[in-house]
Amino acid sequence: MRDWARTVGLEVTVFTTLRDNVAILADLGITGVYLKLNWLDRLFLFLKYLGPFDLLQYTMRTCAPFERKLRNAGVDIVYFTTTSNWNLVLYKLPFIITIFDGCHRDSPEFDEVREFAQFERREIVWRSACTKAALVITNADELIEKLCFRYAMALDHAVCIPLSPSPYVTRANADEATREQDAAILGRYGLEPGYLFYPAQFWSHKNHATILLAMRLLRDQGRKHTLVLCGSDPGARSTFEALVTHHKLEDSVRFLGFVPSTELAALYRAANAMVMATYFGPTNLPPLEAWAVGTPVIYPEALKAQAGDAAILFDYDDPASLAEAIVKVGSAEERSRLAAAGKERLAFFAERIDEGHRQLARKLMRLRYRCYPQIY
Repeated sequence: MRDWARTVGLEVTVFTTLRDNVAILADLGITGVYLKLNWLDRLFLFLKYLGPFDLLQYTMRTCAPFERKLRNAGVDIVYFTTTSNWNLVLYKLPFIITIFDGCHRDSPEFDEVREFAQFERREIVWRSACTKAALVITNADELIEKLCFRYAMALDHAVCIPLSPSPYVTRANADEATREQDAAILGRYGLEPGYLFYPAQFWSHKNHATILLAMRLLRDQGRKHTLVLCGSDPGARSTFEALVTHHKLEDSVRFLGFVPSTELAALYRAANAMVMATYFGPTNLPPLEAWAVGTPVIYPEALKAQAGDAAILFDYDDPASLAEAIVKVGSAEERSRLAAAGKERLAFFAERIDEGHRQLARKLMRLRYRCYPQIY
């Protein structure tokens, strides 16, 4: 976005409401500006969930402090890189927003998208984003179809730009220094290569349980595997730990907790396979990152649109199906096929990403003309 803008005489400023993100962005070569939010900002956001407040804001012709800060910084249009509820407080500034999924509608049975009015709040944000945004960026064509169906989003207001692997994974070199760094990282966690790897936060929808039950089936067949898990704990880890104890698999499951992004490539490379059992999609990052380092992927059949033939697919509600997939990934021939298919899949998405960037650029230039015809 920033590099393209320079070619057409535009300037992109990256704001973040998290102070620590400034250093993270700098590591990626991007200058970030910390946007401090106070109680008045949050009060406006809270009130925007109340319909009658819109009428009061209209009557008073007043902007939220959040929007005033952006306008005072010379911002003409806001691009939310995630599905931010701050889009609700924008009164004058047009905005672009990113929507990664609609899983609260796909799978409302999970606590994390239902409890404490989470479902209702998401509906407010998603509906506003789809109907009020100048552009909606998504990562999959099937998600665009769902948003159009559920929220009457205009099809020509959407742009599909697929996900791409983290630069922390893709920029690592397969040289001697990298191998030494990988060995040091594995040593720090006390790991030996050849494990099953699942990088995911401990939400119930991440479906760690199916992987655990598949491992129990394999153990009962005399096939022992080690499962390495990393990710923060929003609240479901204790439930999974209880399952590990119940099935007596304590010596087969390793919990690493939150792992820095800089260490992920080493953990992917040392894995026998990346196993992802999540119920949420339509796309996820771990398969892309595993493909980037040549690690085989085991992935839910329901998310085949992302994986194509570059993963061994299984039924995420059937541990026996996953157990068969884990056995299958042990074949040298299958591993070689998956490595080649993974590279092809990444190349396919790279082409889609380039086309998405071009489409976004065209729409931005049209939007610029509509908002500021005086500059032409």
